[in-house]
Amino acid sequence: MNVLRFIGLLFLFFGILASSVMAVTVIVTLVRFWPVLLAVILAILLLGAFFKQTDIQITCRA
Repeated sequence: MNVLRFIGLLFLFFGILASSVMAVTVIVTLVRFWPVLLAVILAILLLGAFFKQTDIQITCRA
């Protein structure tokens, strides 16, 4: 059972490590190629305006 738990935790560690590397890669790409950064910011602003116009709320139930 300990070996199974170790393998599960190893997969969890590698998953967290891979997602962190991907996040850093995306941030570096956005900073290096500024038109992509502008496109992402524009998309976020348009999505926020769309949510506001259609009264869609994203909330977290605690």
